[in-house]
Amino acid sequence: MVRLRFSLPLALGGGLWFVPAPSGVDPEGMHLLAIFIATIVGIILKPLPMGAVAMVGIAATALTGTLAIGEALSGFGNQVIWLIVLAFFISRGFIKTGLGARIAYLFMALLGRKSLGLGYGLVATDLVLAPAIPSNTARAGGVVYPILRSVAEAYESRPDDGTAGRLGAFLTVVAFQGTVITSAMFLTAMAANP
Repeated sequence: MVRLRFSLPLALGGGLWFVPAPSGVDPEGMHLLAIFIATIVGIILKPLPMGAVAMVGIAATALTGTLAIGEALSGFGNQVIWLIVLAFFISRGFIKTGLGARIAYLFMALLGRKSLGLGYGLVATDLVLAPAIPSNTARAGGVVYPILRSVAEAYESRPDDGTAGRLGAFLTVVAFQGTVITSAMFLTAMAANP
């Protein structure tokens, strides 16, 4: 199975490399398509980690002369890409250190006297974390949702025993809607924004 993971992308890319280009398509374009498809198949089959497969694909475009080295590496010169990479590093720190949870508990303590205040606290947490955590799924699912669930359970609102309508359903909808809004507010709030 391991050999298949390595050999299938290479065989597919090699086979497509020698397919004649249709009229109107440059041979370099067909070669780039072959490298692209081989890279995608490599990412799917995972003979190496995704980053390594992508780097092999970039190297293949430069080594075969399909693209000039400057063209192959031009995506790394974009400042927005590096801004997002930096935001991913910062978000990892927020999650590992528990700082996101501490910020959430602070807002819950300040605003959480009523159910509406608890909702505001969750949205405020998302708003503060949005510029630093570029994945709305990681932010909502990794930081906000565990706190939402523990608060709902503290008020005896659980999804499995029919009491979700007490508070849990309300907080879940508020957190979802808040994440949708905060994801659109900042360039680094969601990976799809740039």
